[in-house]
Amino acid sequence: MKLRALIWLTAIVSSILGGLAVYLALSVPNDLKADQVLKNARQDIEKGNTAAARESLSRIIQQYPRTDAAAAATLALIRLGDQDRARLQSEVVRLREEYEEELADVRRTVDAVAKAPPKVVTTSAPAPKKSTTTAGKKTTPKKTTTTAKKKTTPKKKTTTKRKR
Repeated sequence: MKLRALIWLTAIVSSILGGLAVYLALSVPNDLKADQVLKNARQDIEKGNTAAARESLSRIIQQYPRTDAAAAATLALIRLGDQDRARLQSEVVRLREEYEEELADVRRTVDAVAKAPPKVVTTSAPAPKKSTTTAGKKTTPKKTTTTAKKKTTPKKKTTTKRKR
């Protein structure tokens, strides 16, 4: 009986070790590849090429979702988004300050136009046209009428199928 228990224990330990070896063999290369792509993305960020960095970080998240690099890529994408949002906000503030005087002028003009009384414009109707006369007779232009001809459609030929 002791031999049988020893064999079972050996089988269980060897299957656990085999599973661990397979896990490491499959996951370590993915981790290494993801880390390399993450390093390249960080270099792109340092160079200021955020478009390429975003693409690389997105690819890491899609291709290697269960790696540490994917978590780091997610955080890096969030930081890039925050940086872009802050940069755009400061740009909007700068533009508002730059064009504030012009906007105030436009607002004053719009207010003045809105408060002004409406202008009344009068127009007179044109005089009616005189018809041409020949020897005291008024001639009116003749109306031409055309009648549309009906198109005749050819008769459809029907064929009867023979029943067998």
